[in-house]
Amino acid sequence: MALPAQALAWVAEATGTGRVVRTRRLVGGITSAVDACWTPTGQVVLRRYVEPADDDAPERVAREAAALRGLASSDVPAPQLVAADPDGRHCGVPAVLMTRLPGAPLLRPADPDDWLRRLAQLLPLVHAAPVQARDWERWVEPAELEPPPWSAHPELWAAAIALVQRGEPPYPGVFIHRDFQHFNVLWQRQRVSGVVDWVEAASGPPDVDVGHCRLNLAVLYSADRAEQFRRLYEVAAGRTVEPYWDLLSLLGYLPGWDGFVQVQAGSRATVDVPGMHGRVDDLLARTVRRL
Repeated sequence: MALPAQALAWVAEATGTGRVVRTRRLVGGITSAVDACWTPTGQVVLRRYVEPADDDAPERVAREAAALRGLASSDVPAPQLVAADPDGRHCGVPAVLMTRLPGAPLLRPADPDDWLRRLAQLLPLVHAAPVQARDWERWVEPAELEPPPWSAHPELWAAAIALVQRGEPPYPGVFIHRDFQHFNVLWQRQRVSGVVDWVEAASGPPDVDVGHCRLNLAVLYSADRAEQFRRLYEVAAGRTVEPYWDLLSLLGYLPGWDGFVQVQAGSRATVDVPGMHGRVDDLLARTVRRL
Protein backbone atom coordinates (compact mmCIF):
# COMPACT_ATOMS: atom_id res chain seq x y z
CA MET A 1 0.00 0.00 0.00
CA ALA A 2 1.52 3.30 -1.13
CA LEU A 3 1.95 6.09 1.38
CA PRO A 4 -0.11 9.26 0.79
CA ALA A 5 1.70 12.11 -0.93
CA GLN A 6 1.48 14.27 2.21
CA ALA A 7 3.22 11.61 4.30
CA LEU A 8 5.95 11.15 1.70
CA ALA A 9 6.53 14.90 1.56
CA TRP A 10 6.86 15.08 5.36
CA VAL A 11 9.37 12.23 5.45
CA ALA A 12 11.40 13.89 2.70
CA GLU A 13 11.40 17.22 4.52
CA ALA A 14 12.04 15.80 8.00
CA THR A 15 15.03 13.75 6.81
CA GLY A 16 16.41 16.65 4.77
CA THR A 17 16.85 14.36 1.77
CA GLY A 18 14.25 15.92 -0.51
CA ARG A 19 12.62 12.67 -1.60
CA VAL A 20 11.62 9.15 -0.68
CA VAL A 21 12.91 6.49 -3.05
CA ARG A 22 10.58 3.66 -2.03
CA THR A 23 8.51 2.34 0.88
CA ARG A 24 7.42 -1.00 2.28
CA ARG A 25 4.74 -1.82 4.85
CA LEU A 26 6.17 -3.68 7.83
CA VAL A 27 4.25 -6.60 9.34
CA GLY A 28 3.01 -6.88 12.90
CA GLY A 29 1.40 -3.49 13.48
CA ILE A 30 -1.86 -3.62 15.45
CA THR A 31 -2.60 -0.07 16.61
CA SER A 32 -0.76 1.75 13.81
CA ALA A 33 0.52 1.49 10.23
CA VAL A 34 4.31 1.11 10.11
CA ASP A 35 6.34 1.63 6.93
CA ALA A 36 10.01 1.44 6.08
CA CYS A 37 11.05 4.41 3.94
CA TRP A 38 14.19 4.54 1.82
CA THR A 39 15.75 7.96 1.20
CA PRO A 40 18.93 8.81 -0.73
CA THR A 41 20.90 8.70 2.54
CA GLY A 42 19.39 5.68 4.32
CA GLN A 43 16.27 4.15 5.85
CA VAL A 44 13.76 5.47 8.35
CA VAL A 45 10.58 4.05 9.84
CA LEU A 46 7.28 5.92 9.78
CA ARG A 47 4.56 5.02 12.28
CA ARG A 48 1.14 6.51 11.44
CA TYR A 49 -2.11 6.34 13.40
CA VAL A 50 -4.61 6.05 10.60
CA GLU A 51 -7.85 5.27 12.47
CA PRO A 52 -10.01 8.44 12.52
CA ALA A 53 -11.60 7.55 15.87
CA ASP A 54 -8.25 7.04 17.65
CA ASP A 55 -8.43 9.96 20.08
CA ASP A 56 -5.36 8.73 21.96
CA ALA A 57 -3.09 8.92 18.92
CA PRO A 58 -1.56 12.36 19.67
CA GLU A 59 -0.65 11.19 23.17
CA ARG A 60 0.88 7.97 21.83
CA VAL A 61 3.02 9.95 19.40
CA ALA A 62 4.21 12.33 22.11
CA ARG A 63 4.91 9.42 24.46
CA GLU A 64 7.03 7.46 22.00
CA ALA A 65 8.89 10.58 20.88
CA ALA A 66 9.74 11.43 24.49
CA ALA A 67 10.92 7.88 25.17
CA LEU A 68 13.19 7.88 22.12
CA ARG A 69 14.71 11.22 23.12
CA GLY A 70 15.49 9.87 26.59
CA LEU A 71 16.84 6.55 25.34
CA ALA A 72 19.40 8.35 23.17
CA SER A 73 21.61 8.73 26.27
CA SER A 74 21.10 5.16 27.53
CA ASP A 75 22.68 1.76 26.85
CA VAL A 76 19.50 0.47 25.24
CA PRO A 77 19.76 -0.12 21.47
CA ALA A 78 16.72 1.91 20.42
CA PRO A 79 15.84 3.92 17.30
CA GLN A 80 16.70 7.59 17.17
CA LEU A 81 13.88 10.09 16.85
CA VAL A 82 13.86 11.96 13.54
CA ALA A 83 10.60 13.90 13.89
CA ALA A 84 7.17 13.74 15.52
CA ASP A 85 3.82 15.09 14.33
CA PRO A 86 1.33 14.55 17.19
CA ASP A 87 -1.57 16.44 15.65
CA GLY A 88 -1.00 15.27 12.06
CA ARG A 89 -0.52 18.79 10.75
CA HIS A 90 2.42 17.78 8.56
CA CYS A 91 1.91 14.07 7.88
CA GLY A 92 -1.87 14.11 7.57
CA VAL A 93 -2.35 11.85 10.61
CA PRO A 94 -0.48 11.65 13.96
CA ALA A 95 2.92 10.12 13.21
CA VAL A 96 6.42 9.39 14.49
CA LEU A 97 9.48 9.18 12.25
CA MET A 98 12.55 7.34 13.52
CA THR A 99 15.73 5.71 12.27
CA ARG A 100 15.49 2.10 11.14
CA LEU A 101 17.62 -0.35 13.08
CA PRO A 102 19.14 -3.41 11.40
CA GLY A 103 17.73 -6.85 12.02
CA ALA A 104 14.31 -8.41 12.50
CA PRO A 105 12.35 -10.26 15.21
CA LEU A 106 13.76 -13.75 15.74
CA LEU A 107 11.00 -16.25 16.47
CA ARG A 108 12.82 -19.48 15.62
CA PRO A 109 16.26 -19.10 17.22
CA ALA A 110 18.97 -21.63 16.44
CA ASP A 111 20.03 -21.60 20.10
CA PRO A 112 16.88 -20.98 22.19
CA ASP A 113 18.75 -20.92 25.51
CA ASP A 114 21.20 -18.23 24.37
CA TRP A 115 18.35 -16.31 22.72
CA LEU A 116 16.37 -16.32 25.95
CA ARG A 117 19.41 -15.29 28.02
CA ARG A 118 20.12 -12.30 25.80
CA LEU A 119 16.43 -11.34 25.91
CA ALA A 120 16.46 -11.43 29.72
CA GLN A 121 19.68 -9.40 29.93
CA LEU A 122 18.05 -6.55 27.99
CA LEU A 123 15.48 -5.70 30.64
CA PRO A 124 17.86 -4.41 33.35
CA LEU A 125 19.28 -2.02 30.72
CA VAL A 126 15.79 -0.73 29.99
CA HIS A 127 14.96 -0.32 33.66
CA ALA A 128 18.20 1.59 34.28
CA ALA A 129 17.57 4.07 31.45
CA PRO A 130 17.40 7.69 32.70
CA VAL A 131 14.08 8.44 31.03
CA GLN A 132 11.23 10.45 32.55
CA ALA A 133 7.85 8.98 31.63
CA ARG A 134 4.21 9.09 32.64
CA ASP A 135 2.94 6.75 35.35
CA TRP A 136 2.02 3.28 34.14
CA GLU A 137 -1.58 2.15 33.82
CA ARG A 138 -3.23 -1.24 34.17
CA TRP A 139 -4.55 -2.71 30.94
CA VAL A 140 -7.32 -4.69 32.65
CA GLU A 141 -9.59 -4.25 35.65
CA PRO A 142 -9.53 -7.57 37.52
CA ALA A 143 -12.95 -6.92 39.06
CA GLU A 144 -14.44 -7.11 35.55
CA LEU A 145 -12.87 -10.49 34.73
CA GLU A 146 -14.10 -14.06 35.12
CA PRO A 147 -12.30 -17.41 34.83
CA PRO A 148 -12.14 -18.42 31.14
CA PRO A 149 -14.38 -21.29 29.99
CA TRP A 150 -11.45 -23.08 28.31
CA SER A 151 -9.37 -23.36 31.49
CA ALA A 152 -8.56 -26.64 33.21
CA HIS A 153 -7.97 -24.62 36.39
CA PRO A 154 -10.89 -22.15 36.70
CA GLU A 155 -10.45 -22.07 40.49
CA LEU A 156 -6.88 -20.81 40.04
CA TRP A 157 -8.02 -18.01 37.72
CA ALA A 158 -10.63 -17.04 40.31
CA ALA A 159 -7.94 -17.03 42.99
CA ALA A 160 -5.65 -14.88 40.82
CA ILE A 161 -8.45 -12.39 40.14
CA ALA A 162 -9.21 -12.14 43.84
CA LEU A 163 -5.56 -11.80 44.82
CA VAL A 164 -4.70 -8.90 42.51
CA GLN A 165 -7.70 -6.96 43.84
CA ARG A 166 -6.22 -6.89 47.34
CA GLY A 167 -3.80 -4.09 46.51
CA GLU A 168 -0.41 -3.70 44.89
CA PRO A 169 2.76 -4.62 46.77
CA PRO A 170 5.41 -1.87 47.02
CA TYR A 171 7.71 -1.59 44.01
CA PRO A 172 10.66 0.47 42.78
CA GLY A 173 9.41 2.89 40.14
CA VAL A 174 11.65 2.62 37.07
CA PHE A 175 11.43 3.27 33.35
CA ILE A 176 9.59 0.35 31.71
CA HIS A 177 8.95 -0.60 28.11
CA ARG A 178 5.46 -1.87 29.03
CA ASP A 179 5.22 -4.06 25.89
CA PHE A 180 8.53 -5.91 26.17
CA GLN A 181 8.42 -9.21 24.28
CA HIS A 182 10.05 -11.07 21.40
CA PHE A 183 8.04 -9.27 18.71
CA ASN A 184 9.63 -5.97 19.76
CA VAL A 185 13.27 -7.09 19.89
CA LEU A 186 15.37 -7.11 16.70
CA TRP A 187 18.19 -9.56 16.02
CA GLN A 188 21.04 -9.73 13.55
CA ARG A 189 23.34 -12.76 13.32
CA GLN A 190 21.87 -14.17 16.55
CA ARG A 191 22.69 -10.94 18.43
CA VAL A 192 20.31 -8.25 19.69
CA SER A 193 20.34 -5.25 17.34
CA GLY A 194 17.50 -3.18 18.78
CA VAL A 195 14.40 -2.75 20.91
CA VAL A 196 11.45 -1.07 19.20
CA ASP A 197 7.83 0.01 19.79
CA TRP A 198 8.12 2.41 22.73
CA VAL A 199 4.51 3.64 22.47
CA GLU A 200 3.52 2.33 25.91
CA ALA A 201 6.72 3.38 27.73
CA ALA A 202 6.05 4.47 31.30
CA SER A 203 7.35 4.66 34.85
CA GLY A 204 6.27 1.69 36.90
CA PRO A 205 7.11 -1.70 38.44
CA PRO A 206 9.89 -3.54 36.57
CA ASP A 207 8.15 -6.88 37.07
CA VAL A 208 5.33 -5.75 34.77
CA ASP A 209 7.81 -5.99 31.89
CA VAL A 210 8.91 -9.42 33.08
CA GLY A 211 5.35 -10.68 33.42
CA HIS A 212 4.28 -9.37 30.02
CA CYS A 213 7.25 -11.03 28.33
CA ARG A 214 6.55 -14.28 30.16
CA LEU A 215 2.95 -14.22 28.95
CA ASN A 216 4.11 -13.72 25.36
CA LEU A 217 6.63 -16.55 25.67
CA ALA A 218 3.90 -18.89 26.90
CA VAL A 219 1.60 -17.81 24.08
CA LEU A 220 4.10 -18.68 21.35
CA TYR A 221 6.29 -21.34 22.98
CA SER A 222 5.66 -22.87 26.41
CA ALA A 223 5.30 -22.24 30.13
CA ASP A 224 8.74 -23.83 30.52
CA ARG A 225 10.29 -21.06 28.38
CA ALA A 226 8.42 -18.42 30.37
CA GLU A 227 9.72 -19.85 33.65
CA GLN A 228 13.24 -20.05 32.23
CA PHE A 229 13.03 -16.38 31.24
CA ARG A 230 12.04 -15.41 34.79
CA ARG A 231 15.01 -17.24 36.27
CA LEU A 232 17.42 -15.71 33.75
CA TYR A 233 16.05 -12.23 34.45
CA GLU A 234 16.44 -12.72 38.20
CA VAL A 235 20.10 -13.60 37.65
CA ALA A 236 20.67 -10.61 35.34
CA ALA A 237 18.84 -8.13 37.59
CA GLY A 238 19.98 -9.53 40.94
CA ARG A 239 16.45 -9.52 42.32
CA THR A 240 13.44 -11.81 42.65
CA VAL A 241 10.28 -11.30 40.60
CA GLU A 242 7.15 -10.64 42.68
CA PRO A 243 4.42 -13.16 41.64
CA TYR A 244 1.70 -10.49 42.02
CA TRP A 245 2.85 -8.72 38.85
CA ASP A 246 3.04 -12.03 36.99
CA LEU A 247 -0.59 -12.71 37.86
CA LEU A 248 -1.67 -9.24 36.80
CA SER A 249 0.10 -9.69 33.45
CA LEU A 250 -1.49 -13.10 32.91
CA LEU A 251 -4.95 -11.68 33.58
CA GLY A 252 -4.31 -9.31 30.68
CA TYR A 253 -4.64 -12.34 28.40
CA LEU A 254 -8.34 -12.81 29.12
CA PRO A 255 -9.90 -9.97 27.08
CA GLY A 256 -9.08 -11.82 23.83
CA TRP A 257 -5.49 -12.25 22.74
CA ASP A 258 -6.46 -14.93 20.26
CA GLY A 259 -7.84 -12.16 18.05
CA PHE A 260 -4.54 -10.39 17.31
CA VAL A 261 -1.51 -12.56 18.09
CA GLN A 262 -1.42 -14.06 14.59
CA VAL A 263 -1.38 -10.53 13.15
CA GLN A 264 1.74 -9.79 15.18
CA ALA A 265 3.42 -13.01 14.11
CA GLY A 266 2.55 -12.55 10.44
CA SER A 267 4.13 -15.26 8.29
CA ARG A 268 7.03 -15.68 10.73
CA ALA A 269 5.15 -18.16 12.92
CA THR A 270 1.81 -19.96 13.04
CA VAL A 271 -0.03 -19.46 16.31
CA ASP A 272 -1.84 -22.53 17.64
CA VAL A 273 -4.79 -20.90 19.45
CA PRO A 274 -6.11 -23.95 21.37
CA GLY A 275 -2.57 -24.78 22.42
CA MET A 276 -2.01 -21.14 23.34
CA HIS A 277 -4.84 -21.28 25.88
CA GLY A 278 -3.37 -24.42 27.42
CA ARG A 279 0.12 -22.94 27.69
CA VAL A 280 -1.18 -19.81 29.44
CA ASP A 281 -3.29 -21.98 31.72
CA ASP A 282 -0.16 -23.93 32.64
CA LEU A 283 1.83 -20.77 33.35
CA LEU A 284 -0.91 -19.35 35.58
CA ALA A 285 -0.97 -22.59 37.61
CA ARG A 286 2.80 -22.44 38.09
CA THR A 287 2.68 -18.78 39.09
CA VAL A 288 -0.05 -19.35 41.68
CA ARG A 289 2.06 -22.14 43.18
CA ARG A 290 4.94 -19.68 43.65
CA LEU A 291 2.72 -17.82 46.10
